[in-house]
Amino acid sequence: MFGTGSVPLCLMARVRCMPERRMPAPAASSPAITRGDPVADLIDERSLSRLQILVVGMMAAILVLEGLSLQMLSYATPAILADWQVTELEFSPAVGLTKFGMAAGALIGAKFGDWWGRKPLLVGTTFLFSIATVSCAAAGDVPTLAALRLVEGAAFGACFPNAAALVAEWMPRRARSQAIGIMTAGIPVGGMLGAVIAMIVIERWGWQGCFLIGGFLPMALGFLVLWSMPESPSWTARRAKAGLSALLVRAWPKEDSSWVVPPAPDVQKNGVTKAGRILTKANARTNIALWLCFFMNGFAVNGLILWGTTALTGMGLDLKVAIGLGVPYNIASLAFTLGASFVAARFGTRIVVLTLAATTVVALAMSAVLGLSETPSTIGIGALYIAAGGFMGGVQALLVVLAAHAYPTESRSTGVGACSTVGRVSGIISGFAGGAVLSTVSPALFFAALAGAAVFLVVGAMLTDRHMPARSPGIGTS
Repeated sequence: MFGTGSVPLCLMARVRCMPERRMPAPAASSPAITRGDPVADLIDERSLSRLQILVVGMMAAILVLEGLSLQMLSYATPAILADWQVTELEFSPAVGLTKFGMAAGALIGAKFGDWWGRKPLLVGTTFLFSIATVSCAAAGDVPTLAALRLVEGAAFGACFPNAAALVAEWMPRRARSQAIGIMTAGIPVGGMLGAVIAMIVIERWGWQGCFLIGGFLPMALGFLVLWSMPESPSWTARRAKAGLSALLVRAWPKEDSSWVVPPAPDVQKNGVTKAGRILTKANARTNIALWLCFFMNGFAVNGLILWGTTALTGMGLDLKVAIGLGVPYNIASLAFTLGASFVAARFGTRIVVLTLAATTVVALAMSAVLGLSETPSTIGIGALYIAAGGFMGGVQALLVVLAAHAYPTESRSTGVGACSTVGRVSGIISGFAGGAVLSTVSPALFFAALAGAAVFLVVGAMLTDRHMPARSPGIGTS
């Protein structure tokens, strides 16, 4: 009945046409996600439903529990070292292999998510992560624990880009930034909860209890995801799968209509779309700019997380004070993660990312200057450390928003996964580089190196050509 050319929106959306509510044309800076995505257009025209809120809530819950489990090892490490009578150096493979797994999982799992769907990957990786975490409680040596942590990291790495893609494809464009920000905030929340649980559990049940709790909680959530989580509507339409109408009716049951959204014309018989690849000439600038952003931000963030406490003590701070600064650091990161996501929804990602990246450069550069002083101000060092954590937390959340916005449905999970992999690799590099700088030179040079990475982050943000555009007041607020 319909050709592959232009089709009126009301005919695509319903058998019984209703008056069309026209949305303003998307900005020119977002070509990748607005071409040929009638499902996204339909979602944009409707108010938020309970199902959409459920999707965001469940994805945030998954990241809270997985963030909790991932950081359990750092809290349990002193007890494990004492139990197994091993040194930090001998134990390091159990720590390092987690990030290698996250890097590989992000790339491979993201591609599978674009092939098989978001939900199967989310359910599978959640169960795999849970089983590996529970198994850590039974580990009796470093090689066994390292192998299990490698699996944990790979499962989490594969889960994250699919969670981001699912949230992006269920939410209207006007709320996409806030939704992904809320989702990513689950990771620092999980880390803080993990600290509280570890303090209670280790003393009573030993370090094994941490892994049991950290594994069984996401396992229970995995069954809930399997039972109630919907598949991505845009992915379902692109892959010409049955059930799209049922998905949309489930989200908006009060609309008495039959939803008919034909798949995009470039869908091939085997379900693979021509736009499903990210390594194309059209994506070249986007790839380079985003990978530069993720690499440099990952280098700075992981460097500060892994070696920040050591750098602070090297500048003269008491160890207890340096450790204590981790609490406001994480609070600032969480606050900026949520705040930046909501501000970007109104003003777009370009101005917000550039502002936060530039202030990160200032905070880290000033920390380097203070590091040159023989008696640096404790208050000044602490304030800059907390500020840098907040700024980088906001940037990290918006880079995920930006990646989910920049790639189309066919390659969204792959695109986010590739960016995440680049960020993980830079974290591995900064882990080695930070230790080398602090052990051979000085904390001042350590902070100067992180500030230099933040400068290139600014460059990458300026080069990015698919920023999420600003939204006019009153547009899409229904």
